[in-house]
Amino acid sequence: MGDSSKRMANPEDLEHLAKLLDGKGNLRDRLDEAFTRATRLGVQDRLSPLKPMTAWTSETATDLRRRSAILRAEKGDPLAAALFAGFKPEELKGANLPPDVMLIANASVANPEAFDTKWLERQKGETLQDWIQRIKGDAVTKVTGDENLGEVVGDYIELTAMVSTIPGAFEMAAIGTTHLISYFKSLKNPGQVKFLKAPGTTLAQLLRGQGSSMIPARVRALAASIGARTPAPILDALAGKDSLAAYSGRRWAWQANLLKVGRNASNMSRAAGASRLSAFASGAGSAFRTAGWWRAAGIGGSAVSTVIGAVDVVQEGNPVEAFKRDKAGYVSKVSGTAFNASLTVAMVAPTPVTIGAAVVTGAVYGVATIIDNKEKFKEFPGKVADAGRWAGKKIGEGAGKLADGAKSVGKVIGGLFG
Repeated sequence: MGDSSKRMANPEDLEHLAKLLDGKGNLRDRLDEAFTRATRLGVQDRLSPLKPMTAWTSETATDLRRRSAILRAEKGDPLAAALFAGFKPEELKGANLPPDVMLIANASVANPEAFDTKWLERQKGETLQDWIQRIKGDAVTKVTGDENLGEVVGDYIELTAMVSTIPGAFEMAAIGTTHLISYFKSLKNPGQVKFLKAPGTTLAQLLRGQGSSMIPARVRALAASIGARTPAPILDALAGKDSLAAYSGRRWAWQANLLKVGRNASNMSRAAGASRLSAFASGAGSAFRTAGWWRAAGIGGSAVSTVIGAVDVVQEGNPVEAFKRDKAGYVSKVSGTAFNASLTVAMVAPTPVTIGAAVVTGAVYGVATIIDNKEKFKEFPGKVADAGRWAGKKIGEGAGKLADGAKSVGKVIGGLFG
């Protein structure tokens, strides 16, 4: 495709043609269906001349999408590089693409003759999140020309993300296990049952003067003092309204099952003559006020993480093949999604089942992620040292050029005033 034809083409038309080739229910699917039927009828040899068309449809559709992405990059479309890599528009809806990295990536796509674009292509089984993380390091390699430095950046991003999530998973597993043991032991004394607490409500408990004894007494005293001085309406809005916890048979808001609170509050509204819509609004409002802002925000954040993780797992493709490609990595992704899902449910309804699920999935997620990244842990210090040597060399080269430049300027000035 020459430059003039590229400018005349419409990227949407090229994408439509690609969809006709490999989209759901189009040429590729019809070919597969025809081959399947022929095999069942024992006449597959009659269709053997058409076999090359299967590969042709995939290759041509990919080529059309890449040509379309080049056109989009020339027009400044921020999604161009991701489309060029092989991701479909529906996979990019709501995606958070880092603008600094995409600028470098789109520049490569816009000038494929001048820049290598192989680094942008989606690898087999690579999800959108995997791709974004990989090209962050690759972009550094392209800018600096040092592959090791790119790997350092990529590994640092991945290890930093891991350090920010894994401790939380192990903490949930440890604390959740402790609470479950305490709960089941207390069942022997019906009048002194230690009800389970929703994850992520520690601050609310401390401000109410009900923090765990595992927290230093000085911290608990300070938090209780702050809570006592906070106006009740503000504390209720942030930490949850304890009086509404009675709808689920609990004393404290962090013990309440929000589903029960919402259902019982709604039923009471219906009994008082409210409409279905009004009763639903009353139930939802009671559940939210019981949760408080902090708990509700935690539920929302965990739910979003669950959706992102689920999309990531789906993009891996066939589960069996994905597991064969990267056993620990795939288990880490699946268990991470399961952990966020179970954590979300546990924050909504803290029961032995939901807390137990969060404990198990958190432990599996933590262990699998560490196993998946053990090589990075081993190699990272050496890569950092190499990057430091590279940086020192470049600084030295820059200093030398600066000194030469200063000498040249000195000569010019000396010539003017000599």
